[in-house]
Amino acid sequence: MRNRIFPRLALFLVTALLSGCTALPFLSFMGSATYEGYVVWNSGEATKYYAFDLDTTYRAVTRASHQLKLEATLIKSAPKEGYSLETKGNVPMHIDILPLEKNVSVTTVVIRIPIFGDKQYVELFYKLVDDNLPKREAVGKEKTQ
Repeated sequence: MRNRIFPRLALFLVTALLSGCTALPFLSFMGSATYEGYVVWNSGEATKYYAFDLDTTYRAVTRASHQLKLEATLIKSAPKEGYSLETKGNVPMHIDILPLEKNVSVTTVVIRIPIFGDKQYVELFYKLVDDNLPKREAVGKEKTQ
């Protein structure tokens, strides 16, 4: 029985990834404490989901841009609809920070890079965003105080 669970779980996760299922954002809770979640690539776009509100995620993205010394220009700023940024430099990127659904604290960060082969750079950028988000323990302590 145990041997049948893992293939079925794997089949479910692959099906969810390929179909664009809305259960996908909750996969980010399965990651490690330092680098959570999974980056999903589709047609030159990298997508990652965060269990934080738009403003918190936006601040983490801008801090990550500053750490990489990228000149980030805000194209669209709508606190309830999302943010769009363009970066200039060695690796120009277009970054969208969008809510997954209304009244849900899950945010989607979509990065488009016109240059192929920069997967490691996007992974580094997402890792810096992760590092700039509040830690889960700190979030829980703030709510209890």
